[in-house]
Amino acid sequence: MKIVEMNEGKKIDYSLTGTRLDFANGALTIDLARYQQDDPVTRDIMVDSEGFLTTGRGLYYAAQVEIPACEYEETVVPVEEAETMNEDGEGTMAEGVTRTPLPLNTDNVTLRLFAIDGIMVR
Repeated sequence: MKIVEMNEGKKIDYSLTGTRLDFANGALTIDLARYQQDDPVTRDIMVDSEGFLTTGRGLYYAAQVEIPACEYEETVVPVEEAETMNEDGEGTMAEGVTRTPLPLNTDNVTLRLFAIDGIMVR
């Protein structure tokens, strides 16, 4: 995982186990693989008015996670149902592509950390 410190100061504690990213000793855990889609996904980790961590809405940024787009392994396979005829009237076998999603490579995830000095996190 790539770590980027956005400003100076104390940062929130985090740990990565497999694809699970844990903040503040279990206050918030997100499974990065679950959020991965065909386009990159950014999740904001915020602190709300009561000091609880949340994703998306809050008063203060604690972190921001950028999850890369899903990568696929593509395999060319014959498609029997799509047999076509050429100009000579001879049949040809069409080909299709099967896309299999690859597991999330957490080395490609970017974690941006913001200072949380003076902010109480529960």
